[in-house]
Amino acid sequence: MPIPSQPLHPRSAEIEEQAYDWAARHGLVDAAGHHRLAASRVVTLATSYYRAAPYPEMALLARWYVWLLTADDWFDRGGPAWDDFRRALAEELWPPTAAPMSPAWRRRFARHLRGCLAGYHWQAGVRLGLRPPPTLAQYVVWRRLSFGALPIFQLIQLVERREFAAMLLDAAPVRELTAAASDVMAWTNDVHSLPRDLAAGERANLVILVRDRHALPDDAAATAAVQRLIAARTDHLLAARGDLHRLGPDARLLATRVTTAVRGAWDWHRHSVRYRAAATTEAAPR
Repeated sequence: MPIPSQPLHPRSAEIEEQAYDWAARHGLVDAAGHHRLAASRVVTLATSYYRAAPYPEMALLARWYVWLLTADDWFDRGGPAWDDFRRALAEELWPPTAAPMSPAWRRRFARHLRGCLAGYHWQAGVRLGLRPPPTLAQYVVWRRLSFGALPIFQLIQLVERREFAAMLLDAAPVRELTAAASDVMAWTNDVHSLPRDLAAGERANLVILVRDRHALPDDAAATAAVQRLIAARTDHLLAARGDLHRLGPDARLLATRVTTAVRGAWDWHRHSVRYRAAATTEAAPR
């Protein structure tokens, strides 16, 4: 991974704990789920790319990460009533998120969040046999949505306490930056979740699709092929970052946050117990 890692936010442990406790308090996880969530350290996905951000914004960002992860798990395995997720979103997450932001930002964020939830629904449909297995091209589009990075990238503006111009956000280098970043993270997730997906009969996994599409001899060969795709997509990400570095301070800030988030996700997937457990037991969620 040609993106350097950086130390976690100095209050990372505190930011993590409040987010995991928040999820349990609002019914997103039961006691066992709270333990798994805390053990996964998913909030380090957020604290890995901010060193000096204010605590209130970081605490809110951490809760978004936890909500998205537990919502994804709900679509995978069921669990608490969806009403608990809806209530946490409407009463706990959205008001403090929307309050300091413009109507235009709110619309953009809501569009990305709806896309993410549609991606969760689509992936569950494929897994349950309610939708046909996707082509590779279809999978790339849907997986980019279902990974959840696109709404998270919008929250960079909330944490930074500054909104970026629509002209910048709609520029081709930004679209390529965020798409490539989401792809790298999602495909990395597919590699690490492969043992669990194979055990569960999951069909919506890039490694499985590449193996079947190209008639590769085994999962190891397919994994190696996907790792080459990840490396190529990382090159696209870095090229977009280079383009943005020439477009001014806001573009440079956005490019830095997004690419550092990719490195944080890379490190998290390699070290989280969520994926070490997946190698030995079917119970580990994606």
